[in-house]
Amino acid sequence: MASKFTNKENNAGRASNKENFLTFFRGTYSAWLIFLLSLFITLIAWSITNKSHQRHTEDLFTFEVAQTLQAIKQRMQGYEQVLRGGVGLFQSSIHVNRHEFHNYVTNLRVDKHWPGIQGIGYAVMLKPEEKHAFVNALRLKGFNEFKVFPAGVREQYSSILYLEPFTARNQRAFGYDMYSEESRRIAMDIARDNGNIAFSAKVKLVQESGNDLQNGFLIYLPLYRNGAAIESIAQRQKELIGYVYSPFRMDNLIKGILLSDKNRQLSFSIYDGNSQAVEDLLYSKKNNLDSLSDADIKAFTPRFSVVKIIEFPGQNWTIHFQSTYLFENIVKNNLAKLIGFTGTTLSLLLLFILLNIASSSKKACAANAEAQILIDRLKAGASAGIVGIWDWDVKSNILNWDSVMYGLYDMDESNVEDLQKVWFSRIHIDDRSYVDGEIQAALRNEREYCLEFRVLWPDNSVHYIKAVSKTSFNKAGKAIRIVGVNYDITEQKKLQIRLDKQASYDQLTQLPNRRLINDRLKQAIAFTDRNKQSMAILFIDLDDFKQVNDSHGHHVGDCLLIAVSERIQSCLRATDTVGRLGGDEFIVILPTIYQHAADVANKIRITLEDPFIMDNDEVLNISSSIGVAIYPQHATEQAMLMDCADKAMYEAKKRGRNKVMIFGYF
Repeated sequence: MASKFTNKENNAGRASNKENFLTFFRGTYSAWLIFLLSLFITLIAWSITNKSHQRHTEDLFTFEVAQTLQAIKQRMQGYEQVLRGGVGLFQSSIHVNRHEFHNYVTNLRVDKHWPGIQGIGYAVMLKPEEKHAFVNALRLKGFNEFKVFPAGVREQYSSILYLEPFTARNQRAFGYDMYSEESRRIAMDIARDNGNIAFSAKVKLVQESGNDLQNGFLIYLPLYRNGAAIESIAQRQKELIGYVYSPFRMDNLIKGILLSDKNRQLSFSIYDGNSQAVEDLLYSKKNNLDSLSDADIKAFTPRFSVVKIIEFPGQNWTIHFQSTYLFENIVKNNLAKLIGFTGTTLSLLLLFILLNIASSSKKACAANAEAQILIDRLKAGASAGIVGIWDWDVKSNILNWDSVMYGLYDMDESNVEDLQKVWFSRIHIDDRSYVDGEIQAALRNEREYCLEFRVLWPDNSVHYIKAVSKTSFNKAGKAIRIVGVNYDITEQKKLQIRLDKQASYDQLTQLPNRRLINDRLKQAIAFTDRNKQSMAILFIDLDDFKQVNDSHGHHVGDCLLIAVSERIQSCLRATDTVGRLGGDEFIVILPTIYQHAADVANKIRITLEDPFIMDNDEVLNISSSIGVAIYPQHATEQAMLMDCADKAMYEAKKRGRNKVMIFGYF
């Protein structure tokens, strides 16, 4: 009997434990549901932040690549101007001796202004019957061991005559026949036939010796007989007398362009031509892993990689960019990790609080209210990244901030009496009505308070704030509490503004480019349609601008384009738009004054006739041909309207240039 009684007690105990567990679960069902919901919200916030960071990092990598490409292109353009100056030296003199050439190169101070250049030289072209006399003449001038090398009989010779600075390294190339080597000969022929600079393929420079061996290449600019006609290829081949050229050691060149790669955020390899074959490698700078352990070096793999091609006359370069350990360490996504960790921690804390609330019936009402506030804070914080938390008791009109919020607005917590007033005064004056409108909409339960706005610090610096919140309402639908977060997005905004400007404005004149012009024209047409009016566009093309580049160099041409853009703007109203389509072509959008479009065009044409005084006091004269098209009289579509203006401009050129033509009047 005792045994049976004991078994019944055990069975009853197990049944009681099961019932207690079910009772406990039913009592804490809401707590577990809220816990799972908060984890889900944390996961979403982490995912959104991670994707946003990925886009930001990709934009930053793209920007770094563009900066590097621009630095290389600008430096090579500078070297081109150096060579053109050398050709100008020979063209301005009957004979340039070694001393004069030395003074020219010395005054350029290439080691200071153009680091990376190996030297500037002049090579003459020789027929077989001229070679012997040429060698003897130089030996009589004191170069007793001078010779044209390599030896051998060829149909055409060249010889390096001048090469400055005339260092021991460069003296090894004195007399070298560059035309005897295929890669150099191809580039020299391209330069000769085109009358322009040409880049050689990858070569080993004659100057190379010792342990510090580097890949090299050369840039050639042909020199023709003074006063000779060189309009055709045949004439250029006949009148060629030599080349002004520069040899480059690739490692020295890149270091000179980028100055220092100690903190470089990108690594890249440069290949000769359009392939990435090992034999075509010109330059390679891998990730800087000096500060890493062996395990980190093995584990590191670049996340970002892109291949770009730079087109040079006669030769292309293929550049393979990769992100470095330094770059990826700088942009490491700590915010997503913070969201995941903080969200999970708060979720567990929330679960603990809710379970305690459920176990105490006496404090259930007060605890439920506290839990709801904590839930709202968690949702807002997880969505925004857990930066600065604020809590507004609408009923009592009491605003509370944590310490991070005061830092975001550069405010001293101890000196703030009316927090709402001081906060609103920090908001940029142009954004105040917008922020106030969003607050009122949140109080009316029309939408959540989620916006971006600008903040003005006491030092007049502008910061961008992202605000996200959750509003609680009573049973009557009246707002009783708003809990939210703020975080600083200034750096992201600055990067976006910089990228947008680069994509929408011409880098030389800072005028709207074709992309932005198309958008402005689309808006102008829409405005015209709404108001049932007309508008006009002007196509402006400078006459004989190519001669300015050919005669004075691209630097002068660029300065002239900047001056032209300023004069065009001086003829327009604030509501008009002028942009650069490319080259020497400009477009002007004239909303609402189509009937005076020809007057505006003639004003621009006359203004551009005035002489332009360059920085070197050189005076240039230019004229323009302008085509006018009216919307919607001449065309009802944007593309057709631009085509009409373009045709009118070309008609102005046909009729002698320096004219204004209206489409349909020819």
